[in-house]
Amino acid sequence: MWAALATLLGFALRLPLNDTIPPRWDEGWSVAHASLPIVEQLAITAADVHPPLYYLLLSAWQRATGHDLFAARYLSALLSATAIPLTYVTVCAWARARRAAVLAAFFMAWMPLAVYYGGVVRMYALAPSLVLLATYGACRELGISGSAGGAGSRHRSFTAWVIGMAGAMLTLYHAFWSLVAIAIDAIGRVAFARDRRAARRIALAIGLAACLFAPWGAFAVPQFLGRAAAEATTNIGQQFPVSYFVRQGVFDLTMAQRIGIAAPLVIGLIIVAGVAAAATRRRPLGLLALPLMMIGLTLLGVAFAARQWAFNARMLICATPAVAMLLGWAFDQLLAADAPGARRERRTAMRLVPPLLLGSALLAIYWPTSTSFVYAKTLEVFDPYNPHTYRAHIAPFARPDDLIFFNVLSPAGFYALDRQTGDADWSYALTWDPVIEPRERWESRIAQAAQQRDRLWIVLYRGLAGRNGDLRGWMDSNFYPAHAQWGEEEVFYGLYGVARGELRPADTADARWGDVALQAAHLPRSIAPGAIVPVALTWRAEAPVGRNYKVFVHAVRPADGSVIAQHDAQPLNDLRPMATWPPGEAVRDNHGLALPAEYRGPLHIIVGLYDPDTGERLRTNGDHADAVMLATVIVE
Repeated sequence: MWAALATLLGFALRLPLNDTIPPRWDEGWSVAHASLPIVEQLAITAADVHPPLYYLLLSAWQRATGHDLFAARYLSALLSATAIPLTYVTVCAWARARRAAVLAAFFMAWMPLAVYYGGVVRMYALAPSLVLLATYGACRELGISGSAGGAGSRHRSFTAWVIGMAGAMLTLYHAFWSLVAIAIDAIGRVAFARDRRAARRIALAIGLAACLFAPWGAFAVPQFLGRAAAEATTNIGQQFPVSYFVRQGVFDLTMAQRIGIAAPLVIGLIIVAGVAAAATRRRPLGLLALPLMMIGLTLLGVAFAARQWAFNARMLICATPAVAMLLGWAFDQLLAADAPGARRERRTAMRLVPPLLLGSALLAIYWPTSTSFVYAKTLEVFDPYNPHTYRAHIAPFARPDDLIFFNVLSPAGFYALDRQTGDADWSYALTWDPVIEPRERWESRIAQAAQQRDRLWIVLYRGLAGRNGDLRGWMDSNFYPAHAQWGEEEVFYGLYGVARGELRPADTADARWGDVALQAAHLPRSIAPGAIVPVALTWRAEAPVGRNYKVFVHAVRPADGSVIAQHDAQPLNDLRPMATWPPGEAVRDNHGLALPAEYRGPLHIIVGLYDPDTGERLRTNGDHADAVMLATVIVE
């Protein structure tokens, strides 16, 4: 009953403000990642820093709930809450004390780090439960509880151990440190007891778990380690010793960001007081080796990884069950520590004083954290951001049959959460951290989409930085840019048209502006209503050009000369400014004219140059016209 009450309390603590906090960057990644076909999920995860189990669970969940932030966070709350009853049964098996198990369950319900990530759409909600499952299975399997049990019970504990180990490693790589602690503790106990049968079962359990993880590990771990080794050469963490990150880890595991040194001191004091009480009553202390090793190895492992990769509080999540186990055990020892020779009533009153004082101190110092900080979700937030900006920029210009390619999955997830009926669908071409796809992969994906879609978008987080320039240049060279806009956080939004059928050559004999000549132009004879008119230009400079003139391409109604559609940009959608042209080089320059859906009839396509600083159009060399008509395109 008490364990069930602790579970309900923990679940309730993980739900407040569940959908009022905007989605964080990593949450957007999770939403988008889990939306992809399973094969693509696995391919991306293999190049990421996390294994796939959580994404597969979220994928199944989203198929039932759709893209909804509350629903996605609700799944995390459910997964995180399973750690509470698992803490209860684990401590029953580990410490042989139901009161300690109940207390530990309540501590696991409260643990600030667990509550924080219990409301975040990430794998950190699930990992502690799987570590606890492995701990429970190991304790039961080795008979630490003092109960041999029947064959069925031992089979269940063995299965729990294997599934817990394999599941934890398939959820969070940093679970490895807690699993190593469990293995060391088990091997030590078996070696002390000289139990060969138990030793064989330990080897079998670890071997089976390794076999379950091996298909994924053989595929993904080399990529993960290679990436970490590459980053280690420039990682700023190399400037700090491991001890620095261990100290930081102690603060983050106890979530002392708003409290300071008082948080780990009070928790440490409670554990030391429990040890003193147990020693006074001559209780064995060897069982403390397991949770202490889980905490110590996790701190050391995450600290070492921080020097090679990065340090984050969330990587310590698998040590939170060990802290809850220690706190539950310590309070149980304090409650059981009777003062010898005193009368019963006095002994009862005296033994309540230390736990009441320590519990009150814990409650007092953690009150702001537990009532505010864990729900603000600010650990991953470094700069002001607006997750709704992506749809806000795209929706006014996109059409239902458009397809949007995002260069990183987090904005794709934000867009998916905001997407409404009638909005364009999305895909991805990953050219930005944390996953950068091979160029041939995203080229093939976009080329396949271009066979079915007439209008494609790219959304480039951080603009032309890094590998983004490869994607942008390829799109500008192979398709026809019709719209470009820059948004917050240096995000580029570009709309491109796809050419259908052969483009016919236009007469460009009179298209010369000083030393700049339009060498060739190709356009379609006709186009569908609402499509993007592809205009392929080829320029040549006969001498160095001193100014970066802009090209304008207009679709004009013959009857009254009104502009129906236009695209203005420096050549190659601003990527080949004229001042950079070597004389004599043929410079390809694509433009797209996005037509309104309602227009029908002929359109004159005209081209010209103008000074972007003054807006003044350049005159042609021959008849001094301010534009040259290339062809007439029929919209039908």
